[in-house]
Amino acid sequence: MRSRYWTDEREPEMARGRFVALALITAMLATGASQPAATAEAPLRVLPLGDSITDGGADGGYRSDLWHFFQADGRSVDFVGSRSGGPAHLGDKDHEGWPSMTIQWINDNVVDRIPSLAPDVILLHIGTNDLGDDTSIAGAPERLRNLIDRITTKAPSAKLYVASIIPIADNTKNRRVLAYNATIPGIVGSFASAGKNVSFVDMNSAVPAVELADGVHPTYGGYSKMAARWYSAILGTPMLRYEAEATANAALSGDAIRRIDGDRSSGGQRVGYIDVPNSSTLTFTVYAGKTGPHRAYIRGGNGMTTPCSHFLSVNGGPASTVTYPNYGWEQWGVVGVTVNLNAGPNTLRFTKGDCYTEIDALDLTTSA
Repeated sequence: MRSRYWTDEREPEMARGRFVALALITAMLATGASQPAATAEAPLRVLPLGDSITDGGADGGYRSDLWHFFQADGRSVDFVGSRSGGPAHLGDKDHEGWPSMTIQWINDNVVDRIPSLAPDVILLHIGTNDLGDDTSIAGAPERLRNLIDRITTKAPSAKLYVASIIPIADNTKNRRVLAYNATIPGIVGSFASAGKNVSFVDMNSAVPAVELADGVHPTYGGYSKMAARWYSAILGTPMLRYEAEATANAALSGDAIRRIDGDRSSGGQRVGYIDVPNSSTLTFTVYAGKTGPHRAYIRGGNGMTTPCSHFLSVNGGPASTVTYPNYGWEQWGVVGVTVNLNAGPNTLRFTKGDCYTEIDALDLTTSA
């Protein structure tokens, strides 16, 4: 990894090269390649920017699962920032998440260092600390507009994704969240219309209020939903999450297998004890809008001393092997596989492979 303060006069050209590489890998996914070939291009430099929701504490927030999404697709990524934090299995801990800080604080204290970080992608989630009262929210949209203007001026070649902020459990404060969020698409649209490299990401709908750990910050599972929404935006392909414990689209059968409560699990539960070969089965019913290869990302946790696996059968076809890293129980990794689906409903059936792994959720690209 290069120093996060590295700069080079060739950076705009190198940034374009990285996006070309990203586009080529995306095209490879569409052809059904299960593991994209390595690229000699420099890693995509991603700047996570915001307040404590970007910092994420000891678990690394959304940054942990986001890094694993990149790894699942064999993509080279370099998180950049002047701060560092996260769990051992987060391979790159750099970020610019500043707890308790506001839009104006980020503008005054962080934006000037962005050129030295040389990001290709900036992920901006900011505004939660601006919504303490009705007076503070009144000027928040204009402060956001000024922040976007400065970022796009300081880093014109970077792709800036601006998110609506996630819910707050308190009803009065959440009313301010909704009012603030309603202004963001128009603000972002005005910059995009002016030729700026800016896009809006609907993050508010990604995290349900029941997955707020303290009324403001997501649970570990809620952060995983943020990661999937960010990755979907970067990939340029919508993704839909299927919870392993959801009876509407995930069926359990056979011996031992059961749903297990866990505050680190997406949706508050996971599926474990997939212990008996050919008997303990977890079957997702997923929907595809078009026949062809889709990318599936399985969030698995393995507390054994070695990587473990499941056998995956799509629509009753021959089984393939899905192997998960051993980070620990409820220390989730993301494994990516390409599955060929039919338009309409499809089944993805998981059975025991080597040793033991729990499954928390599955994210699936919604278009071929």
